[in-house]
Amino acid sequence: MDKEKLQAACHEPAMQKLLYEGRFGLRMEAHRVLTNGRASQFPYPKTLDRRGINPYLTSGVNDNLMEFNAVIMKESKAAVRQLEILQQIIDHQLHETERLWPLSMAPAPVYLHDLEFLSDHTTKPGAVDFNHYLVKKYGASRLLTAGVHVGYSLQEELIEELYNRFGKTEHASLPAFKNYIYFKLAQGYIMWEWLFTYLFGASPVPDDAKAIILPEVDHQVRSFRNSDYGYANLPDERLNYSSLATYVESLKGYLANGTYRNPHEVFAPVSLRGETDDIDQTLADGVQFISLRMFDLDPFAAAGISEDTLNFLELVMVYLLLTPQPDYTAEQIMAAQRRNNEVALQEPLTQTDWMRQEAEDFTQALAQFCEDYDAPRNYRLALKFVERRIEDPSLTLAGQLQEKKEQGAFLSFGLKVANDRFSNLIQSGQTLSVIAKGYSPTVQRLIRAAILLGIQVWINDDVEFEFGGNSVHVAPGEDFDLPDGADGYLKQVFPDLN
Repeated sequence: MDKEKLQAACHEPAMQKLLYEGRFGLRMEAHRVLTNGRASQFPYPKTLDRRGINPYLTSGVNDNLMEFNAVIMKESKAAVRQLEILQQIIDHQLHETERLWPLSMAPAPVYLHDLEFLSDHTTKPGAVDFNHYLVKKYGASRLLTAGVHVGYSLQEELIEELYNRFGKTEHASLPAFKNYIYFKLAQGYIMWEWLFTYLFGASPVPDDAKAIILPEVDHQVRSFRNSDYGYANLPDERLNYSSLATYVESLKGYLANGTYRNPHEVFAPVSLRGETDDIDQTLADGVQFISLRMFDLDPFAAAGISEDTLNFLELVMVYLLLTPQPDYTAEQIMAAQRRNNEVALQEPLTQTDWMRQEAEDFTQALAQFCEDYDAPRNYRLALKFVERRIEDPSLTLAGQLQEKKEQGAFLSFGLKVANDRFSNLIQSGQTLSVIAKGYSPTVQRLIRAAILLGIQVWINDDVEFEFGGNSVHVAPGEDFDLPDGADGYLKQVFPDLN
C-alpha cells in the first residue's frame, strides 16, 4: 500500500474525519472487598444471577472479581461513561460492607489471608472447571490482577474506503486487507508497549504481601500486571508476533497441543479478534478489532481508565496506520517484549536515558501528526498529558501511587477512594448519577433494570432497549409512571424475558 498516496487521501476532510471515529469496547475487572480490606465472602449478588447470559455483568476467575462489559461505543467519552454506569449499578447490588476496590492489585490482607478461599470461590455457570484449571496452572496471585481490556477498531467506512482506493492491488479481498491492517497495528503496539507501561502502569506490589506475590524482586515495581510475573501466559507459551503467519501458527499450535485449554486462556497483551473465537473464521471474515489487555486500573479515574488514555491510544493507532512501519524481525519483536518487562519491573520513578529519548522522539512525531492531520483538541490534550509524564515520572500513574504510598499504605488510600465513590453515589440520590443530567429518573431506572436483566441498551440521541430481535426507544428526558416497576415494564415490552 502506497503510504504517500494514502497520506494524501487522508488529508481530504471527509477521510480525515473518519480517522478519529474509531470504536472502543471496554471490559473491566474489579475486586469485591470489605471495608477492612479483606476479600468479601458474601455470595455473588443474587440480583446478578443471570451472569451466564448477561452481556454486561459477570464474574472473572472467582466470584469476587467482578467483570463489567461495556457496549462498543464511538469516542472515548461515551465508552468511559458506559463503564461508570455499570459500576454504579453494581454498587447498588453489593452488601453494605462491600466495596469495589480501585487498584489492580488486591489489598495486602487478601494475599495474606484469603488466597485459599479465592482459589476455590467460583460458581460461574459453565466456567468452574476452567477457573480451577487456571488457578492451578498460573497461581491465584497472578490471576487476581484486575485491569481494563480495551477493544479497539477503526471506523469501518474508513477501512472500506482505504481498501477500494489503495488495497486491492496487494490484497485479494477486503477481509485480507483487514487482517493486514490490524496485524500491523498489533505489531506496532508491541513495539511501543513499554511506553504504555511507563505511562499507565499502576500495579505496584503491596509491601506486606511482597514475599507472597513477588519474592524474586528486591524493590518496588511499576506494573506487576505487565511484567513476566503478571497477567500473561507463561514465558515459553506466548504468541509469536513476528508475522501474521507466525501469530496464527503459534495460536493454533498452543490450542491444538493443549497448551491453551481454549481461546479464553490467551492472556496476550494484544490479540486479533472477530465475531467468534475461531481464528480461521476470524481471518476468513476479516479481523474486526484488536484486544489490548495490558491496562492496569487507573485509581484516579472513576471508570478505571480515563478518556485521555483512550484518546492517546487512538492517536497512536491512527499514526501507525498512516506512517510507514518496517517489517519487524523476530529479534526486534523479542527485544521490544524484553524492554516492556524491564520497564514494568522498574521502580515507579525510574526513567533511563533511552526511555526518555525515544519517548520524546515519538511524541514529537505524534505532535507533528496532530498538526498534519488536524487532530481534534482532545487528542492534542491527551498528548500534552503524556509529554508531561515523560518530563516528570512522578506524574505517571505509578509515580502518583508512589506518592500516595509515602503518605500511607496502599490499603488506606484504596479504601478511601472506594468509600468516597460509594458515598458520593449514595448521597447523590440518583439511580445513575453519571447520567443524571439529561436523563429522567424513570429512564435511569429503566436503564439499570435492563442491564441487570441482560437487555441491550444503546444510549445515543435516545435510549434504545433491545432483546430477542425486538426494540423500544425512549427519549432521555421522558418521565412516566411504572406501576409494575422498571422490571415489570420491560418484561411486558419483552415477553421473551419470562
